[in-house]
Amino acid sequence: MAAAAAASGATAAVESVVVVHNVAKRHNVGTLARSATAFGVAEVVVVGRRDVSAFGSHGSTSHLRFRHFTSLATACAYLKDERGCDICGVEITDDALPVTAHPFRRSTAFLFGNEGTGLSQKECEVCDFFVYIPQYGGGTASLNVTVAASIVLHHFGGKFLSF
Repeated sequence: MAAAAAASGATAAVESVVVVHNVAKRHNVGTLARSATAFGVAEVVVVGRRDVSAFGSHGSTSHLRFRHFTSLATACAYLKDERGCDICGVEITDDALPVTAHPFRRSTAFLFGNEGTGLSQKECEVCDFFVYIPQYGGGTASLNVTVAASIVLHHFGGKFLSF
């Protein structure tokens, strides 16, 4: 889509996509959908699972497009080749940028880590860049995946979307 628009000279809208790959808790998928709806996400890409739970979504799943893929590789090919997205990992890495720096330049697919282990090495390898959420308290090393998603999607939307 975005590649075709660029080739034709048309300006494609900057969009965000949420990638659900290694999220273990079904109810977190529903809550991710609720946040995705609130922050203007264009599509939710679900990898390797068909059981998208609506628990926690409060009906927001009916306002989102879901696309299913059997592997992370095919999902990434779709995101890069057809949607023209950068893939942003939300993870604390040596080269991660603070989300408050708004490092987003174009349509972006966000890959969030597993609730217990974060992003896997395989997931990190498909990311174009990483962001982290600066924290100001010392009581925890990480946030719940749905809380982290909300914060990151809000920052992206604040840069590109009109509310």
